[in-house]
Amino acid sequence: MTEEQKLFSEFNPATAADWEHKAQKDLRDTPLESLTWHTHENIDVKPYYSREDIANLPFAKHEPGQFPYLRGRKTNGNSWQNIQQVEVKGNGKHDIEKAADALQRGADGISFVIHNPELFDFAYLVRKIDLTKHAVSFTLQEQPDTFLEHLYAELNACEVSPLNMKGSINFDPITIKSTITHEEKKAIIQVLNLTKDSSEFYGVTVNGTSFSGIGASITQEIAYTLSAAVAYVDRLTDAGEPLESVLRNMQFHMASGTNYFFEIAKLRALRLLWAAVVEAYKADPELAAKLRIHSSTSSWYQTTLDPYVNMLRTTTEAMAAVISGCDSLTVTPFDSTFKSSDEFSERIARNVSIILKEEAYLDKAIDPAAGSYYLESLTNALAQKAWKLFKEVEERGGFEEAYKDGFILGTITEVSRRKFRNIATGREVLVGTNKYPNPKEQLPFDPEELIQSSGFDTTRASYPTEIMRMATELHRRKLQRHPKVIIAVIGEAVQRHVNASFAQEFFTCAGFDTEVQQYATVEEASDKLTNSDIEVLVVSSSESAFVREFGPRIRNHHARPTVILADNPEHMKDEMIDNGYEEFIFEDCDMSTIMNVINKKLHGEGNKD
Repeated sequence: MTEEQKLFSEFNPATAADWEHKAQKDLRDTPLESLTWHTHENIDVKPYYSREDIANLPFAKHEPGQFPYLRGRKTNGNSWQNIQQVEVKGNGKHDIEKAADALQRGADGISFVIHNPELFDFAYLVRKIDLTKHAVSFTLQEQPDTFLEHLYAELNACEVSPLNMKGSINFDPITIKSTITHEEKKAIIQVLNLTKDSSEFYGVTVNGTSFSGIGASITQEIAYTLSAAVAYVDRLTDAGEPLESVLRNMQFHMASGTNYFFEIAKLRALRLLWAAVVEAYKADPELAAKLRIHSSTSSWYQTTLDPYVNMLRTTTEAMAAVISGCDSLTVTPFDSTFKSSDEFSERIARNVSIILKEEAYLDKAIDPAAGSYYLESLTNALAQKAWKLFKEVEERGGFEEAYKDGFILGTITEVSRRKFRNIATGREVLVGTNKYPNPKEQLPFDPEELIQSSGFDTTRASYPTEIMRMATELHRRKLQRHPKVIIAVIGEAVQRHVNASFAQEFFTCAGFDTEVQQYATVEEASDKLTNSDIEVLVVSSSESAFVREFGPRIRNHHARPTVILADNPEHMKDEMIDNGYEEFIFEDCDMSTIMNVINKKLHGEGNKD
């Protein structure tokens, strides 16, 4: 086919104006602008994108393996390493055996999380796992240099060359506690000196999950990860370490969340901005290609309720990371929020990566996002927003100063609060938690014991909703029944409006036995409901006279349920309270306040019983 011969040549090319005209015609009276989506990253996502949106983006024409490496450094395919995380307890022998088994069953590498390095059995590790064949990383809280020296001594004793090691040391005091001590800096420099000739072993890891794991936006995650990396470069080079050594040893650990297209664009934007950082240091631009990105599925979006949904959730998260070109990937087991993972959950997690490679063939195409009008535009928008925030942090004195003065945590908290509110009101969906719950779910753990355990992650998106459900479950276990909610719709059946439906879904998600009952009149409703055995009564009616009349009639209910009006009272709130309504439920209301009132009553009833 010649350059002039094109597929579908019988169709005339459509401009952005053509698409806009067609869309506006189909929408009729709805403004096209109303379909624009405003994100936590302060990016306005349009309902459609066209060739004009990427016409002036120079990076859109770059090939894989070319500076600034937006499309990655890979040129022969999109391979990635399937890394299984293993928590090490005691001397680690059992965990080393588990790791060796995982390597035989599809894992390409292991990430050991070591809590007591002084107990770790280095000899057993070297005998069981070939560290020159498999990528093995070690996450440590202290003394990474001492740990690596012990490991090198054992390798030398077994006549294994440390130069051929693959993997990394994951020791990141800056993102964990916002600063680095003199001793920690010396330890990292020693790690770099030990591994300087090991081209596939990385000694400086910047943990971007420290930000995403507490609810940061993607823009913040990119900007603060870059800023922390610059802090390492400055502190280590000021101590005498060559710039080239630091840049060659740099690895980013990033989480992949549920915002699919944004997560694809995230790593592309991150590589683009890292190239700009390398240029700013006047280093060899090719050093930007040395950056290694390890992705893991997000802890922020993991749920305790309906946990099998996590299998689906982590699959899309993993796909986003792979399509965006991560170098390695860890998929979190679906049950990790409420117990130690077992052989089944670890196998499922490991197999997600294998299926994406062996059955979905995602290792065949490098950067399949390239050329997409939307994804290229989104990459550019994320890069611009993140770079602006990165420069603001640098103007504040860099990562450590910006963290110390509260700027970094303050801006993340602002975003995470908006996310929590959106989840509480149903604007953002966590399937199985705040929408589409499994009404037959049996919690496979003791709620009270889990809530009080130190390992229960309270920073996750689903945590507030889970606490409500667990409080309901404790009540059920005490009284041997689910607390009951009746949603009384008074008046015409067609007036089964949004707030009643919202109340039904919310209380079902919270673990209540929820029933909708239709009544034609206030008299009928009050006669049948006065003696009902319920904990919560939600009243929904399109007639304000019905609402005013029903409240006083239900005051003598023998069970004294929490009475809630399914409507936004606005300026009539005081009057409705006087009429007997304790709370108000509607889209965008504060559900935590409602549940606090209900749970206090449930607790009081439990004490009486």
